[in-house]
Amino acid sequence: MQRLLVILLVLIASVFLSVYLTLRPGYLLVSFEPWVVQMPLWFAMLALLTFLMLCYFLMNSVDRLTFLLYRFKIWRIKRGEHQSYSKTQQGMQALIEGRWGKAERLLMLGTERSMEPLMNYLGAARAANALRAFDRADDYLRKAYEVAPNAEMAIGVTQAELEYSQEKFQRAAATLTHLLKLSPRHPRVLQLLEKIYVRLGDWRGLYSLLPHLRKAKLLNAEQAAQFEKNLQLEFLRAAQGNVAKLRHIWQEAPRAIRKNPDVISVYVTALWEGGECTSVEEELIRKTLKCDWQPALARVYGQLPITNVNRQLVMVGAWLKLHGQQPVLLLILGKLCAHAQLWGKAKDYFERCLALGPHPEASLAYGDLLKQLDKKAEALVQYQKGLSAVALDYN
Repeated sequence: MQRLLVILLVLIASVFLSVYLTLRPGYLLVSFEPWVVQMPLWFAMLALLTFLMLCYFLMNSVDRLTFLLYRFKIWRIKRGEHQSYSKTQQGMQALIEGRWGKAERLLMLGTERSMEPLMNYLGAARAANALRAFDRADDYLRKAYEVAPNAEMAIGVTQAELEYSQEKFQRAAATLTHLLKLSPRHPRVLQLLEKIYVRLGDWRGLYSLLPHLRKAKLLNAEQAAQFEKNLQLEFLRAAQGNVAKLRHIWQEAPRAIRKNPDVISVYVTALWEGGECTSVEEELIRKTLKCDWQPALARVYGQLPITNVNRQLVMVGAWLKLHGQQPVLLLILGKLCAHAQLWGKAKDYFERCLALGPHPEASLAYGDLLKQLDKKAEALVQYQKGLSAVALDYN
């Protein structure tokens, strides 16, 4: 409706203008020496209007042409990006499928018109590493740093993983240590560092990692306690033969760890093998077993040097009443009675122990007792039973 009204007004104005020009024709004189141009006013106005319209149409055509060229340029860019994206997708699929050569080729083709080729370079580095083309893998990582210097974490983790796969553990550890400073709770960095420290046998480094693993919530309380216990066991095993170092490690260990039966077992055994086991360690085992009964720790107690046979007989006898007929307790009692030259009791305990099932150590101790009592034939039978039990355990 508005458009019709505008057209109507233009027509009315045109009629009035035509009538006015007819009644008062006028003229336009243009003097530009040596030329003089004279024309009716209406013709001059019509010529001006025509000129303006031509200018308008010309400018509009230029704008349209420019716009078409711009759209063509955008289409070419988008088409190139789409092709690059397609190559990248195919390359990532080949990478997941383990087709390393194809993955590397497609991913590098995908970088040609990609706006963000970081993933292409990282994927190509993994593919080249799988092909054992380590120089190419390093080159791809350098290019990744060049195109995305802010993606240090992603590139660094990839670099560390490739170094780990190449068994360059020291280099991988250095890379991850740097990344750990940037992000102390990064889960992948912590997991890789843990694996590397285990491979290197760097228990101190692993121990320093424990607080980070806790803060990153990669370990719950139970797992953290087990982790710390295992590390203390490794510390003690590594110091085996060095009594001073063993005692230092023991003193430095957290109080909760020093109450763990497994840790106590390894610690006391290491001291005993070093010839430095004292009544302090014997009392430590007795106190621990009083609170937390562990047959394996009781077995360690039975291997300790006998310092007070009567007290030990009373202690182990009390354990036997409290915990029942356990082979380890019967074996300890048999050894203690043999040491005290209570031959009858020693023989009874050994036989009760063997009645519960094959036991190589009990057979050997019983055989030694029988040999000492000049019953060589019976001793030989026990030795044979002991060997059979060992063979059975081995199989």
